[in-house]
Amino acid sequence: MRAPHQSTPVFPDHTPLTLSDVELDRRDAAELLYQNGLSGPLLMCLATGLTVGILWVSHAPQIPEMLAWLAIVLLIAVGRSVDIVASKQRRARPDWDGRTELIRFSVGLVATAATWVVFVLLFLPTLDGLQRTTIAIVLSAMAGGSGGLLGASLPLAITFAGAMLLPASFILLSLPGRENVILGLSGIGYFIFMCISSAVVHRGTMSAIRTARANQRLVFEMERERQRSDQTNTELIRAQTALNESLETLEERIRERTTDLEREIGERERYGRELSRLALHDSLTGLYNRATLTERLTSELRGAETAGASIAVLFLDLDRFKEVNDLLGHHAGDQVLREVAKRMSELVPPDAILARWGGDEFLFAQRSDDAHAAAQAIGDRFLRSVAEPIEIGNDLVRVGATIGISIFPDHGQTADELVRAADMAMYAAKHDGRGGMRTFTPELATALGKRHALEQALRDAIADKALRLVFQPIVDATTGACTSLEALLRWEGATHGSIGPSEFIPIAEQTGDIVAIGRWVLEHACAAAATWQAERPTPVAVNVSVAQIVGGTLLADVHRALDRSGLDATLLHLEVTESLFATDHEQTIPTLQALRGMGTRISLDDFGIGFSSLGYLRTLPIDTIKIDKTFIDSVEGESRAIVEAIQSIARAFDLGVVAEGVETEAQAVALRALGVRSLQGFYFSRPLEAHAVRVALEARDQLADRALST
Repeated sequence: MRAPHQSTPVFPDHTPLTLSDVELDRRDAAELLYQNGLSGPLLMCLATGLTVGILWVSHAPQIPEMLAWLAIVLLIAVGRSVDIVASKQRRARPDWDGRTELIRFSVGLVATAATWVVFVLLFLPTLDGLQRTTIAIVLSAMAGGSGGLLGASLPLAITFAGAMLLPASFILLSLPGRENVILGLSGIGYFIFMCISSAVVHRGTMSAIRTARANQRLVFEMERERQRSDQTNTELIRAQTALNESLETLEERIRERTTDLEREIGERERYGRELSRLALHDSLTGLYNRATLTERLTSELRGAETAGASIAVLFLDLDRFKEVNDLLGHHAGDQVLREVAKRMSELVPPDAILARWGGDEFLFAQRSDDAHAAAQAIGDRFLRSVAEPIEIGNDLVRVGATIGISIFPDHGQTADELVRAADMAMYAAKHDGRGGMRTFTPELATALGKRHALEQALRDAIADKALRLVFQPIVDATTGACTSLEALLRWEGATHGSIGPSEFIPIAEQTGDIVAIGRWVLEHACAAAATWQAERPTPVAVNVSVAQIVGGTLLADVHRALDRSGLDATLLHLEVTESLFATDHEQTIPTLQALRGMGTRISLDDFGIGFSSLGYLRTLPIDTIKIDKTFIDSVEGESRAIVEAIQSIARAFDLGVVAEGVETEAQAVALRALGVRSLQGFYFSRPLEAHAVRVALEARDQLADRALST
């Protein structure tokens, strides 16, 4: 094999140009054989299994020989499959040797054919008529398949077909009986047909290969001619430049007298053009700026009102743009904005308006007889286009977009009203999930107003002492004794009243306030638990957000909470949700391992309803899984098998199991029967205020018989 060299000319597919036609034919033949190669071992295994199945009962005394033969066939099939898979990496090198690859492939194929010759010699004479016919069909099918799969190599195709057909045919001819003679002659005739067919297929295959290679050479030569033409043009330009420089030397005195005047005039013109452009366009993307869009949209509104037409306004905001800026820098962010603007410009009709509104926001407006349909159509095209990867240096980034839509005159009469309505719709679409599109409705404005009010109130909740913790016991399924307590967050807003976690936790996660709230919960849960420990040490479980882990604050927050409270780390259990599986494990796993190293236990909450994966359970440092309430509700019926499966998984990974949301005695009985050791829910106790926990712990052995309320 020749060693690669950087100066060796290559084709566009990196094939060295110096190879001869014979070497190229070998490479292409080997390429085709390996591309189709996996089909051969697979079909061989199927044929082997079928053959052994046919002979299994009738040839009981020869079962050891058949099993030995089967093992050899499977071993060769596995070896060929490994070689075929490994060949992809070998053939990725520009200097790979076609002769060597052909030999490797031929050895595997000949070994396969030899096993079938051995089978024919050992077993065919002992078969009855129906079995011989069946085996003859199997051999003919394998020989027939070889014509297409081995078309790149005529010797291999004929060799394999001969191995499949000729030994069996000669043996059949040597056996008594008319049917054996017919089968033997048919096999020889079919072999002759396969030779002719394989030759035709081989000629067609090699002709196609050589034609493609000739075309590639032609393209390569054309490219070299183009490069030579470009070089000639460059030399002509240099000559013209030299001539111009000579002329400039002769006119030097004239230029000296006029340069100052020309410079002043040019600067004035350039400055005027730049002022005009900046006044109308965004300097980064070249799109209209906010002022120009407002002016043009106002003009369009007057025309649409006169004509009785409608106007669609689309507010597009990029998704994950901040991540690009943070990870790759603002220069990369500018490249993304320019590329998005370019893609959108290519989709915009000539009579439409497209502008950069500011930051990573874009606005589109178009008059139409059916603005709703037009908005949906252009919005879909925008989303698909922006979602395509963007090349930034050596990186590929994906940003995506979310779109809000407003329609004139339904959602506003002025440019400001329409833009504000589209902005609200976009914000609601972001809340529903990135990458979507939503049209404005009056109800949307009301809902967003309420949401903004909740966001503001939530930011002040900690300072206003509106947050509090309650604690729900987790009991032993057998004794009813309290084994730990889960800290649950409650919010009593001064304006909005009691607000459930399902409503305010998602808001906190989206606004980023969840990190500060999570830190508050850790500190107060540990402080409360520390007051129980003197008499009855009982672990406390605290839910933590993925944002605390990804943001890198969780480890420091836990250290601070334990240090300030004096709580033993072994009495702190942290509960994470399955959304952890969607994060970067290179960051989450070390954090969880460090927490476990301190003695803290990790539980996986809401198991089975999100991103569950057995591979993740094996990788992540987790001690306990909590079965979600949705499965507990129907544990006596359709969910019983699911809970039983979760129990089996937990045993396999040596994990504890807690069933949450137990509300009836029947559910508790069913869970005990399934072997669940820890239960949690209203059937045993409602969440307790901190001051009531000590009383509950003193009566922990009777807790299962009590119905406590908050």
